[in-house]
Amino acid sequence: MPIYQNRPTDISTKLALIISLISSGGFASAANVSKAVAEVEEVYVIGIRENRISKGATGLAMSTYETPQSVTIMDKELIDAFALNDVNTALKLITGINVNETETDRTYYNSRGFDIKSLQVYGIGLPFNWNIVGALDTSIYEKVEVIRGANGLLTGTGNPSGTINYIRKRPTNELQASAELSLGEWNMQRAEADVSGPLNESGTWAGRFVAASQDAESYLDSYNTKRNTFYGVIDGQLGDNAMLTLGYTDQTSEANSPLWGALPLLYTNGEATNYPTSTSTSMDWAHYNTYSKTGFIEYTHKLFADWELKAVLTHNDYEEPSELFYVYGTPDKQTGEGLFGWPGKYFNDSQRTLLDTTLSGSFELGGKSHDLLIGVNVSKADSGYLEYDAPTDDPAWGALPALPGWTGAEITRPNFGPAQVAGDWRDDVRRFYAISHLDATDKLDFVVGLNAIDVKTKGFNFGDNMHKDEQKISPYAGVNYQIARNAKLYASYSDIYEPQIEVDQNLDQLGAAIGKSYELGLKTELFDQRLLATGSVFKAAQENYADYAGFDSVAGVNYYQGIDVVSQGFELEASGCITDNWHLLAGFTRVDLVNEDGSPARTFVPNKTFNLSTRYTFTQIPALEIGSSIRWQDKIYLGDIHQRAYSVMSAYINYAVNRHTKLALNINNLSDKKYLSSLYWDQSFYGAPRNVSASLKLSF
Repeated sequence: MPIYQNRPTDISTKLALIISLISSGGFASAANVSKAVAEVEEVYVIGIRENRISKGATGLAMSTYETPQSVTIMDKELIDAFALNDVNTALKLITGINVNETETDRTYYNSRGFDIKSLQVYGIGLPFNWNIVGALDTSIYEKVEVIRGANGLLTGTGNPSGTINYIRKRPTNELQASAELSLGEWNMQRAEADVSGPLNESGTWAGRFVAASQDAESYLDSYNTKRNTFYGVIDGQLGDNAMLTLGYTDQTSEANSPLWGALPLLYTNGEATNYPTSTSTSMDWAHYNTYSKTGFIEYTHKLFADWELKAVLTHNDYEEPSELFYVYGTPDKQTGEGLFGWPGKYFNDSQRTLLDTTLSGSFELGGKSHDLLIGVNVSKADSGYLEYDAPTDDPAWGALPALPGWTGAEITRPNFGPAQVAGDWRDDVRRFYAISHLDATDKLDFVVGLNAIDVKTKGFNFGDNMHKDEQKISPYAGVNYQIARNAKLYASYSDIYEPQIEVDQNLDQLGAAIGKSYELGLKTELFDQRLLATGSVFKAAQENYADYAGFDSVAGVNYYQGIDVVSQGFELEASGCITDNWHLLAGFTRVDLVNEDGSPARTFVPNKTFNLSTRYTFTQIPALEIGSSIRWQDKIYLGDIHQRAYSVMSAYINYAVNRHTKLALNINNLSDKKYLSSLYWDQSFYGAPRNVSASLKLSF
């Protein structure tokens, strides 16, 4: 296990590098490139750049309209317009997605009642141990896609909830550059730069470099964050039929005085607590930092006709040092006393490597053209945890003053002891997957496939035996039937499995949880195919889900029972353009979850949610654009803790001073609504009150 060293990103150096590339001619001029491209009959790599299509849902180049599953795409225009600078805020505006911010720096996403554990980057499924969650910066992404329902076909493991597909930015054929400066409440300062274009006159090699730096205090007492992101990617042509892409990402996040756990929500008399929105239980010495470095190499070779071989090698190094302070207990309403502390110091690191190889193309059968993709995905990850104990007689373990009113100095930093190995394990995952898009008639087509996975884990983590040796085959079947010129009925079935380390009352491992998804829907293209409207009904079930059943005092471990949980409901969504000036993303979800005995399950998930994001440009004043969004959710509860239904609204206005300069003003939580961020656990904190930010963007 490597020894941790604090290596903050020198964002100013990287921003300077980008600016120097523009000024020094590191990118070929647009005029020279256009001339050179015109003189080349066919340049393979340029065509690839112009026609990149996301393949996240099925692995095949199918549009959202053609995909027999619910898919939402949030493009960069929407992300920029609403200043959605991190993934958490972006996902809150996507249909059917619930963002549970349980702590300031730990977040869980769920869809259709189940946690989302399936992740992709540029359509490549990542194994369950990559843990790409939290406040990821959106500056490096072209768009974010969410595929709802099970997606074991391309990710291998997870729940019957959905898949988040992060689409990284890629080089462009034309030179383009932008720089943006944003200022906001609580001392928020953000700078972002993005430059892309050809690196040689023929245009066969191009690069893109993105850097972002954000420094902010918070509405929460003492809490502040620093986030630096750098991304660079170069692609180019090798010979007549091959393309090579090299990329690197460095993401650093440093949080001071973060929440570990959150606020108590009930008094000893059973009444709900109601603290000021700014209340925090953290101490000023606490911190939670993450350092993630990812490099990838992608090789694509055009074989013949429409057939293509692609191999992507990805490596990630991740480090997570933290010193934290947890508060537990139930306070007395009159005195505020009854809370106790729990200090912790940890260091988590991992090294992960993944190789994904695919062969894809078209073939003729029965007078029709069909598509086929075959893939092999191999990954390994070595992970470890170090724990540093505080002395048992340290005041940090004792009773705490009455809440609220803390300053962060109530408990001094404990003298943590030497490092102890709390976890050391290795994951090996091997997958084979295949999928085909078959055209039966001009109106009827099928999507069929399967994923075969082999998961092996050895080691331990905080007393849990991590051993797994499991194999599973997950099928996928979908059908589309065109009932009108721009309307299709679709149906799909998919399943997925989630490895589990929990044990039953006999201390035997429960084994994997099996998830299944069924979906039936209608997709129609409106307004000259600029707006996609989708209506669907769904059912998702998970068998053998590990549910807490008790504590074995002899063995000193928790034990669980495998239960079955079922969710069913419907979704409505509209996404696209009503006119050239009016953009829309709107959706409504109804979901009901029950346990095998018919009782409500996961009651922290709202039964009903509604989201609306709209942007409008005035015809008479084309330089002026306005937009607004609303996110509404039904009431939720966890035991005796309740959160009423609420909505959060945002709005923005931006004005293009000229073709190179744009000013923007964003207002979040317009009505200054006070609400709990989550009831995922029996502790929570309040969401951000009304806040304003302004930005200046220069484009070239």
